[in-house]
Amino acid sequence: MNEGDKSNIDKLSDKLYSRTRYKDPAQGRIRLKTTESPEVEGSWQGPNLDDMLKYEREEKNTHPLVKKFFIFALVFFSAAVLVAGFVFFGGANFVSSKNVDISVLGPTTVSAGEILELGVTITNRNNADLELANLSIQYPAGARDAEDTSKSLNYTQDELGEVKAGRESARNIQVVIFGSPGEVKQIKFSVEYRVKGSNATFYKDKIYDITIGDAPLTFDVESPRNVNSGETFSTTINVVLNSTDMLRGVMVRAEYPYGYSVISSVPEAVAGDNVWSLGDMIPGEKKSITLRGQLIGENLEERTFRFYTGVADSGGNPNFKTIISSIQNTVAIARPSVSLNVSFNGENSSPYIVSAGKNINTVIRFQNNLTDKLLNPKLEVRITGSALDKLSITTQNGGFYDSGSNKISWVLDNGAGSSELAPGDRGQVLFNFSSILNPSSTQSGREIGLEFLLSGIPLDTPGGRPITVTERRTVRVSSEVSLSSESLYSRGVFPNRGPIPPKAEEETTYTINLRAVNTQAEINNAYVTAKLGQNIVWLGSSSESTEGISYEESSNTVTWDIGTLASGAGSSLPDRQVSFQVALTPSLSQVRIAPTLVSNITFSGMDSVTGGTVTVYNPALTTRISNDPVFVQGDEYVVK
Repeated sequence: MNEGDKSNIDKLSDKLYSRTRYKDPAQGRIRLKTTESPEVEGSWQGPNLDDMLKYEREEKNTHPLVKKFFIFALVFFSAAVLVAGFVFFGGANFVSSKNVDISVLGPTTVSAGEILELGVTITNRNNADLELANLSIQYPAGARDAEDTSKSLNYTQDELGEVKAGRESARNIQVVIFGSPGEVKQIKFSVEYRVKGSNATFYKDKIYDITIGDAPLTFDVESPRNVNSGETFSTTINVVLNSTDMLRGVMVRAEYPYGYSVISSVPEAVAGDNVWSLGDMIPGEKKSITLRGQLIGENLEERTFRFYTGVADSGGNPNFKTIISSIQNTVAIARPSVSLNVSFNGENSSPYIVSAGKNINTVIRFQNNLTDKLLNPKLEVRITGSALDKLSITTQNGGFYDSGSNKISWVLDNGAGSSELAPGDRGQVLFNFSSILNPSSTQSGREIGLEFLLSGIPLDTPGGRPITVTERRTVRVSSEVSLSSESLYSRGVFPNRGPIPPKAEEETTYTINLRAVNTQAEINNAYVTAKLGQNIVWLGSSSESTEGISYEESSNTVTWDIGTLASGAGSSLPDRQVSFQVALTPSLSQVRIAPTLVSNITFSGMDSVTGGTVTVYNPALTTRISNDPVFVQGDEYVVK
């Protein structure tokens, strides 16, 4: 590059980095004259500056109305914050549940069964009126209507209407509360209300505790403190009403120990053999229940009976839950001087339930538990009851039946021919009997009573005074229920269709008839169940039938709800019948097979007299419709 073409910067760079052209910078410096001073023009303060200042930004003036509005909004917001804080934190809300008070005036303790009177006051301390106010009361378990103690009281609601600001509304309530002494019950009071201009509903609750004092019912138990195992003894429960008011629906329930069986009770139990209804009781009245039963156990064992008294629940439910008082009674078991053990057809239940006309094989086992010989031992059985078939009685082991006195007697010996029983000697005798085929439908007409008496004279007894051991048993004749079932095609309430014999992969319908008959006492809670077979489809029940019948697809089960099967149904009264229709579409795998239409046909119900369950089973129904006029042998088998 020519020297003339170089820029000043390039020239300066060549000088700076050249070894030959470098010069000391000091040689080229020119000193300033000390007298010289730069001349600065004053033109910046001239007219141009004045022009610039003319365009300086000027502040705009704000309208006075906007200023006033802003100041007002700021003041209003501050005031609102102060008022809200005062209302919220100071508790001076114009409508607050804190300013609604529920006060309850009444005793804290009340005797069970006595009328409890409470005064309830609702006070409105708000600055606004309460509108559509209601007082709701939730009562504890065991509460009863004061006017009718047989009615349970669970919940009530009373309309208070409008409660003015600063005013109050009062109500008086009466209730009877049952419970065990010392038990604490809670009554919940709730006030529900609204305020004007709002759809919101407000609540205020209060819990009131009441302690149960003395029980209005007291009772005691009278029974022997010691009984022999297997010996019949009596227990009496006495109930007394100490209240000043009538008590309705008094109930007693017993819990029996293991080994105890009830023979009879006066009055009769209303549920099972351990719940009694004493009805209404007036102040000072006493009612009693007498139990007769036997307790079986080992020597020196103790068994405890528990008895509860209370009032019936709503609807007369015998399993009452309201307990007023309870008591326990302990009985010690001693070894009897002579033990007796009776069994009917191998069972020793009491009462023994048997169907009409069935033979009852009775075995009586005895043993001498004395330390001495028992001389001239004798055993007698006295049989009573209109259901007994006297012609059915047969005896064994030398027993003699006297039909005039209905008594069977044996003279016992020790097996060697001597009329005595040594200590520890034992033996048994047998006899048979049955009931008549058609006993009365009443309870007494379907019972057979048996009393067993074993007597003898202990060897060392002064004066030869005999001892006697007694046992009583009851046999009850159960209801006679007959259940018949049949499958049909050409007759019945349904028109059936399809080939007969049934053909594979083609539909054939059938009618199923069920019929229930009862010649004895009525059966409660009776029903029949049946299960449909494979490839069987439910088509419905008879539209003309008034019987309740249903089908549950998940279990493939048909249920016929009979309800109560009256005594005499099928004889003196019409029988009970029902029909339903099913369809069969057989598979090729069922060729030469008679498919099952319905199986597991079962009747079940409760005998109203014996309290036992009556069950009847019927065989399965197949395509063998032998009761149908069109049926020909072989038509039951599926064909191709």
